[in-house]
Amino acid sequence: MKKQLLFLLLSCLMVISCKDKKEDLISIGNPSNLKYIEITDARESRAITTFAPTVQTGGLTPKFELVSIVTKDGTTLGQSFLQHVTVGSSSTANISITSGLIDANGNPVNAVAATNSAANGIIRIASGHNFTAGDYYFTVKVSTEFEGRQYSTVFDKAFHLRIAPLLPTNLIYSPKNQNLVVGAGSKTSAPILPNANPDVYFELTNHHDKLSINKQTGVISLASNYAYTAREVLQPTVKVVSNISSEAVIFENKLTVIITNAPEVMPLETIYVFYPTLNVNAALPSGGVGYTVQTDIAGVSPRIWGNRTNSVASYLVAPTERPTSNTGQTIIETNTFNASAVTTPVSTWMVTSTQDLTPFQYGYQLSFNYYYMPAYQTYMSDGRTPTDLEVYISTDYTGGDIQDVNGNWVSGTWTKVNDVMKCQRSEGVSGSNSIGAPWGTEFTGTPYPGDQNGANPDGKKRPGVTFYNKWVKCNYVISSSQITKNVTVAFKVASYFQGQISNNASAPGRGGTYFLSDFYYKAVEN
Repeated sequence: MKKQLLFLLLSCLMVISCKDKKEDLISIGNPSNLKYIEITDARESRAITTFAPTVQTGGLTPKFELVSIVTKDGTTLGQSFLQHVTVGSSSTANISITSGLIDANGNPVNAVAATNSAANGIIRIASGHNFTAGDYYFTVKVSTEFEGRQYSTVFDKAFHLRIAPLLPTNLIYSPKNQNLVVGAGSKTSAPILPNANPDVYFELTNHHDKLSINKQTGVISLASNYAYTAREVLQPTVKVVSNISSEAVIFENKLTVIITNAPEVMPLETIYVFYPTLNVNAALPSGGVGYTVQTDIAGVSPRIWGNRTNSVASYLVAPTERPTSNTGQTIIETNTFNASAVTTPVSTWMVTSTQDLTPFQYGYQLSFNYYYMPAYQTYMSDGRTPTDLEVYISTDYTGGDIQDVNGNWVSGTWTKVNDVMKCQRSEGVSGSNSIGAPWGTEFTGTPYPGDQNGANPDGKKRPGVTFYNKWVKCNYVISSSQITKNVTVAFKVASYFQGQISNNASAPGRGGTYFLSDFYYKAVEN
């Protein structure tokens, strides 16, 4: 009885509300008085979002449409600009309720329809757009509908957008160390301003008595009144000023000038961009320092991307490039077989932390590097290896599972790079143990796991050379198209058989163990 009374009360309120609304709708007509807050501080290529507009519609929900965009001089922009622009709309959703209400037929009311107008009329311009610096005016059509009748108004130049020039975030002199020889008329290279508006001029903020800069090109030379007394090393600070907005950005430590009275060979800079320790203290971790773990099929593996316990890989001598600060550098281990030498299929990923490599897209050769040891692999009856360590690179991975248990790709676009990897086998030994350097002749393609003997159905074995329990040094040169803000490298221990192998006469083969150490990116000046 109480529920029915509550329903009647709500019904009365709805009738009153409808009456009030109809009284408000007496003034219904074409929409009027559309107002957007102008934006005057946007930047070239950067995403832009307006505030929600206001408009008079007599209480009806409006629909917004972009009609055109014109420049300050009246030029109408084409599809190449419009394709980056969207206008938000309202949406209707059913919201579940648990109020215990019933309708006039005695049925429970479990949901009510609600309109979400939070995004309605909001103009969004996606990042990467091609609006250059300047003023733009948006013409917008607003429409409503009531009792089958349409109302609409086109608002000319309803929204004003001013885009400022994209200021430089980086200044690149390549190479970084450059030699100016007295009396030789030598000059530095012209600097690069990645992704910035090029309409700028250059100034020096220091060393005016020794150096001069070309205002238009940024090329630096010796000052006309410079008097040489001894070899000097200078680090000029460069101011870059926009000709459009007069805004300035100052760059320090972007160039080292070595002044001499005879030519010298300048050292090239090598930067280790990301050199994680991989430190971890577990057998089956979810990750360690600089990486995460995704295991789709664990098999019988007792240790998956965990800290090394097997002694065969413990003799690696620290590579010369390893930072002295990496005192916790860890060799991580994935073992695919159990104590009875039984191997079942395994599929597990070690995913390194995603890196922004764009600061090194000019003037550097980029690569990723790592050391690994394939150990204890023995071949199946047909001569094939049961497992291998696959290596992948992605420029669009944003997290989450890479593959599902069936091997279907879930997140990111991945390129396998084993076949183009440059590798070297360890020739250094301590007793019978592989220690790393010196390294043998470079070859292309990661080595086939195992001792390389026997049948070779995959055509990848190198007869006469063993990689059984040997450290291997690998290098992959990252192409210019792969140098992005979102580079991820991942390693996968993969199986190429079904069922079970037991490393005996009836079921030959053993998946072995993979050790991984010293993964890093390297940027070397060209």
